[in-house]
Amino acid sequence: MTHLRFPPIKLARYPHTNEALLAIALWPVLFAIGCWQTQQIAQFLNAQGLQISTLQVFLAGLGAYLFLLGKHRIFNRRHFMRHAVDIAWHRRLCEVDQEMVAAGQAGTNTHRAVMSEIAQLRKRLGFLVDADNFYRKLKILIDLMSWLRNKLK
Repeated sequence: MTHLRFPPIKLARYPHTNEALLAIALWPVLFAIGCWQTQQIAQFLNAQGLQISTLQVFLAGLGAYLFLLGKHRIFNRRHFMRHAVDIAWHRRLCEVDQEMVAAGQAGTNTHRAVMSEIAQLRKRLGFLVDADNFYRKLKILIDLMSWLRNKLK
């Protein structure tokens, strides 16, 4: 049997943009499987006199999920505020990296140290350092899932 081992550092890090988007995109799939495998919610509501199908339960849950995803930036503001210094430091290091490359210092020990620090910050802060890109892609994903939800109605 294969045992999954997660170093403690992975528990304290934020997911990267693509990891977070993949998890966000997989949730409706898992919820759909859950709705069709366990139909107790629809059965309970039908017993209460409401004529609700499993599809309607799924669409209601997906609608609530999409609404909350639209508020993702507001809900996670505290994470951005808590790590504001590290995010600013990452941005400054990226500027220094670009300046060093433009000055022809790429490959030097100093440049490698800057790149190492950028990599460590990116690994620990994940999508927080690339928030604009993350939220642009998240908006596209929300629009796609909303379109799909409207097609299923």
